[in-house]
Amino acid sequence: MVEPAPEPGSPLPPFRPSFSLHRTRFAIGLPDASTATVDVDHMSGRASLYRDDRHVQSSDMPVRFALGADRDSIEVAASRYGMRRIHLISADDSRRRLDPAPGTPEHWRAQLSRRHPGVGRALAACAVIVLTVNLIVLAPQLLELVTHLPLWADRFTPFASPVDLPAWVNTALTVTAGLAGIERALTFRHHRLLDAETDGIES
Repeated sequence: MVEPAPEPGSPLPPFRPSFSLHRTRFAIGLPDASTATVDVDHMSGRASLYRDDRHVQSSDMPVRFALGADRDSIEVAASRYGMRRIHLISADDSRRRLDPAPGTPEHWRAQLSRRHPGVGRALAACAVIVLTVNLIVLAPQLLELVTHLPLWADRFTPFASPVDLPAWVNTALTVTAGLAGIERALTFRHHRLLDAETDGIES
């Protein structure tokens, strides 16, 4: 069940570990010494802006929250697996990413890289390898499936994929691609081609 949007002025609730499956949170200090916090609900596709822990505004993502007369704003956009953009945009168009709040998956991942940089680099490399393999192996099969649809097959010769894997292998590749997509989302990495499978079709 999707939660209703917070009331204006309502306090920022604590971030509980159970929220990590469907929510995340970021914060940043502003020039006027206040703190802006963005609470993201992936389930509803909604982001909520808090100023000094008081609710200001909620909106569906992607959204650009205006921060007042100083013309600064916060841009928020999510992918299927995490955040795509969560940046403070200043009046001079300079950009600074908000910091993940303690307890969030992004904060945990950043801590892992700080404490164990070798492990962090290995996870990042594995994600790239997994998505590259998926792109090479699954793309021909997907192309074959599409070209056998009546709309294509009635006009052109269907494509025959040179790759024919058992269903369980395709399932395993899909699951590992999902995990790789989560890893890359948590570290704010994105490549238009490499992440095409985990992105899906987004507006």
